Amino acid sequence: MKKKAICFILVTALFFAGGNMAYPGEKKDHMKAFLMSFIVPGLGQFYAGSSGYAKIFIASELAIWSGYYYNTKMMEASRQDYFSYAVLHAGVNPSGYGTNYINAVGAYNSSFDHNQYRMQSSVNPVLYAGNQTWSWDAAQNRIYFRELRERELDYKNNTKYCIAGIMLNHFISALHASKMVQQLNRTDSVLTFNVLDNGLSATITRNF
Repeated sequence: MKKKAICFILVTALFFAGGNMAYPGEKKDHMKAFLMSFIVPGLGQFYAGSSGYAKIFIASELAIWSGYYYNTKMMEASRQDYFSYAVLHAGVNPSGYGTNYINAVGAYNSSFDHNQYRMQSSVNPVLYAGNQTWSWDAAQNRIYFRELRERELDYKNNTKYCIAGIMLNHFISALHASKMVQQLNRTDSVLTFNVLDNGLSATITRNF
């Protein structure tokens, strides 16, 4: 899915790059530029005639998506690592039992210890029995399990930062493209020469 998203960005950028370049004297719509870059960063810059800025925003988009893809893969790999580690050293597979259960497996050396503590400290304790029981063969293995779990959470946080970066890149690119078009339209001028009876006159027409 993520590879398809990256391919879509590239194909769309190339498509618009070929058909929306600005030409001298041609007036552009700044809202169109805004929407184009908001959908795919860099397209509005192509529309405004700036391939340099367009490449910068497209490259930023691809870099952030690559970071998102990498952290997603590493997050999934870390999860599988600590699931397998719990099976090997605690005799239980925490997959499918939820976050609270995973935290309990990482916090107590055995389900017996967990249940004893909960019965003493809670009025309506959550107890684990049957297939949810566990017993770590060594305390250091439980600690390492927690480290693997924390590593997964770090990668998960990184994916959130990447999503925020993608949204920010879209918004900044859209604003930049809109401002570029407005500046181009505002500074576009036409120089004309007129031959008069008493000489030559020049007229500068500017668009505001």
